[in-house]
Amino acid sequence: MKQAHAGGGFLAVPGAPLPDLLSTATALHALESLQTNWQVLREPSLDFVDSLWNAEGGFHGHWADDDLDVEYTSYGLLALGHLSS
Repeated sequence: MKQAHAGGGFLAVPGAPLPDLLSTATALHALESLQTNWQVLREPSLDFVDSLWNAEGGFHGHWADDDLDVEYTSYGLLALGHLSS
């Protein structure tokens, strides 16, 4: 929870410049698996994941990533699965 970014998503490590989709998906998965009350992070995380969606049918890895990637699309879907439950 300490890695949650104020603008949504999660940072990989303290001081990372941007949250990323891999860190966000794995953090949400871990928090859900541990049955942690992370609901306060639901809306910012959903906004973050939504900001990385591209209408071409995939996800970007982070805000500075211009390319769509099948790996990050998998992380986006994992994150959305936890955010929709």
